[in-house]
Amino acid sequence: MALLVAHHLFSVWNGDRRLREQHGELFDQVESRTSIVPFAAIVDGRQKLPADYWTEWVRLPYAVIAG
Repeated sequence: MALLVAHHLFSVWNGDRRLREQHGELFDQVESRTSIVPFAAIVDGRQKLPADYWTEWVRLPYAVIAG
């Protein structure tokens, strides 16, 4: 299990490193507005949910799976 966690941590770090090398300051701008922790950027005020965000959840596939 520890190896799997280590692999994922390395992969995230390496992916960010490659994107930073490839896109430079544009990547830094995106990274500053996002978070790897779910909903943290929304809670911190770095992102906003659109007014109709709930419509994403009112879709047939979700209803079929939930039902």
